Amino acid sequence: MTCRNLFLSAWAFSCLIVSSQVAFATDYDTAIDTKISEGAGFEKQWLRLGHWKPRGPIRRLYRSRYRSEADGPELFISPNGKNDPESELRATLKAFAVPLTQTPGQDESQHAQCLFPARRQWAFRKLGWEAVLRQSGAEVLPCEARRRWKDMLGAEGVSIVFASAYLGNASSMFGHTFLKFHSKENRAGRDLLDYGVNFAAETNGVGGAPFALYGLIGIFPGRFTMQPFHQTLRTYSNLEGRDLIEYRLNYSSEELDFFIDHLFELERTHFDYYFLTENCSYFLLTALEAAKPDIELSDFFWYEVIPADSVRVVARTPGLVHSTKYRPSLMALFRAQTVKLTDTDIDFAKTAVDLDRSKSSSVLKTQIASASTEALDLALDYGAVRATSDPAFDELNYQMRLERAKRGVASPIAKIDSPARPEQGHDPARIGALFELPTDRDSARGRFGLQIRFAYHDRLSNDDGYLRGTTLEVMRTTVLNDDLDPSKLRFREVTFLEILSVQPRNRFANPLSWRASFGFREPFPTRTMGTFVNGGVGTTIDIGRHFWLTALIDSEALTNPDVENRYLLNTGPRLISTFFISRDLKLGLDYAWRRALTPGRHSEGGIAELAWSAAQNFEMRIGYQDQSVEGIRRSEWSAKIYQHLLF
Repeated sequence: MTCRNLFLSAWAFSCLIVSSQVAFATDYDTAIDTKISEGAGFEKQWLRLGHWKPRGPIRRLYRSRYRSEADGPELFISPNGKNDPESELRATLKAFAVPLTQTPGQDESQHAQCLFPARRQWAFRKLGWEAVLRQSGAEVLPCEARRRWKDMLGAEGVSIVFASAYLGNASSMFGHTFLKFHSKENRAGRDLLDYGVNFAAETNGVGGAPFALYGLIGIFPGRFTMQPFHQTLRTYSNLEGRDLIEYRLNYSSEELDFFIDHLFELERTHFDYYFLTENCSYFLLTALEAAKPDIELSDFFWYEVIPADSVRVVARTPGLVHSTKYRPSLMALFRAQTVKLTDTDIDFAKTAVDLDRSKSSSVLKTQIASASTEALDLALDYGAVRATSDPAFDELNYQMRLERAKRGVASPIAKIDSPARPEQGHDPARIGALFELPTDRDSARGRFGLQIRFAYHDRLSNDDGYLRGTTLEVMRTTVLNDDLDPSKLRFREVTFLEILSVQPRNRFANPLSWRASFGFREPFPTRTMGTFVNGGVGTTIDIGRHFWLTALIDSEALTNPDVENRYLLNTGPRLISTFFISRDLKLGLDYAWRRALTPGRHSEGGIAELAWSAAQNFEMRIGYQDQSVEGIRRSEWSAKIYQHLLF
């Protein structure tokens, strides 16, 4: 072959390659255009994979109708992907066809097919894209590293787990939710080795007022993280004493596989974390929706997402929950253990784990051999509870473990009845009507009023699904109408937040009881609104199981144009009692005596209220209130009806 012929042959071969590449690009782009024109960019599951949501009633002011709630760039390939689902779909499908040789380090784990496995599943199943790739000569990668990791996880089911409220942490006052994968390798009581998935804010140690502010305005990034379930259990159940309720979900093996792939995509990005809306519960719901497009969970919420409400929505979705499981906290197990023991046993357990080492050593030497097995078990349980906050208690348990090992057979575990689950309790929002009748005949005929509360629970409502005897209310507003005259409509209060955290003291612990509230209200005897902040600390005792008495030192600061010097600071004792007559009937008493610390008047007053929860979301109350401010006195009867709502 002459040089000229050789040159012509090479030139023809090069043209063939170039033309085939051009044809490939043209055919592949045409396939993408076809799917885009068919509306694939706005298909329901595709929108959920990118967490795109409609912009709402003002979306016409924007160039795009949608905006993704994901705030990290890692979830998007297109520069406009956050605001344009079609642009992101086009960029994703193009990236799927990029040769592996053009991937950094030729590492398949960095290729779009392996970085976005849920998108790939969706494209293959919904668009038939695997066939398009093969027909176009593009590679369909095995993503071996990802497959091996999923095999190691071995998930055969998933649960959403609710951790009960914990008033000792501002971010956990309404409870917390996280996910748990069930591995087929960890059956028969080995589920502590399963993996959990949590979505939480990265606060980097920020606390106090900045913590609250940043959480309200979305400064903290929120991320999905995975860790062994026993580590999550230690944090919520052991350290914070929170009971857990697992809701195992009805996800098919295909849906579960898709869900795991989607969580892998989400682990690479972050979402701006808002305490009230875009929080731990909300993004778990949106992730669950992505794998099961026939369910609607997140769209139910429009102004706040409370963890207990999220599991309510899950539980009330037909066919979604397969089963539930109650997991009591270490503290709950310990308390149940003390019920059946004698005072002698309890005294031994308390003294044996006392921080005074000399006292503990003396008890162990002289009494351990004669102590009952039940007392020894209780001491070990008590030591385990104390060790959650101070590892030094582990050393004290050594001698008791040796003695317990000699006893052989384990004591029967105390039986704990599963408490009511959140969906079995009342809904958190509340609207009500009230009527007040002064006892003074010369006063007005009476007042009608309306009250609305956005969340959550007060101590006189039925406690099913809530912390017993506590109050946590958000945005409680009361409007009154004097003398049945529409022109005399006025606000009595707008309380932004009110908390009453109580836990009775016992032989082993003396937990702090406290209360706090702030907002606007009318201080008696004025009729004008002013700001107030109050709170107190003290202790609670229980007399039997049906009567709790809380004693506090309570203080209040308020401003109002109708009080002397326009502000007032006072303090004094406060007694709050709750009589648990039955599951649905409670009597509450609240008395406060306050002495002015600034120029102003001393005051005292009390209220008695009987509350009857007639149905899960309906209650009725009658009450009597008496107030006195240095000779000015007001007393009145009241009747209230409340309807609880979820919105």
